[in-house]
Order: sequence, then C-alpha cells, then structure tokens
Amino acid sequence: MNTLRKKIGHEKLITNEKGEVEAVVIPVSDYNYLIELLEDYGLGKAIEEVENGKVMNRKEALRYLENA
Repeated sequence: MNTLRKKIGHEKLITNEKGEVEAVVIPVSDYNYLIELLEDYGLGKAIEEVENGKVMNRKEALRYLENA
C-alpha cells in the first residue's frame, strides 16, 4: 500500500458541517491509476479461477470477466 500512496496523494476531502468527510476528489490521473490497479487485480483473480484447467490470455480473461 505504500507504493500506492507514493503514486497518488493529491486528493481533496469534502466535509459536512460537522467536519466529517463525505467525499474525496482525486485527479483524473490518480483515478485512472486506481482503475488500472483494480483491473489488474481482477485479471489476476480470473487467472486463478481458470475453468477446466484452460489457460487464458489477457483478452480471453477480460471476455470471461465481462460474461461472469
């Protein structure tokens, strides 16, 4: 998680009247980085759950995830 913190960190917090954080605004580049991390994680999970011992390439794994 330390690597992630180094990559992002320019977030802005939106608070309510009580000072409680209600939302976080991040730069688009940070958002895209987080989405890529999530996609990579999902791809890794798909590879772990290979059906019938069949190995999938990236394109096949993404197609599998879209249909799951």
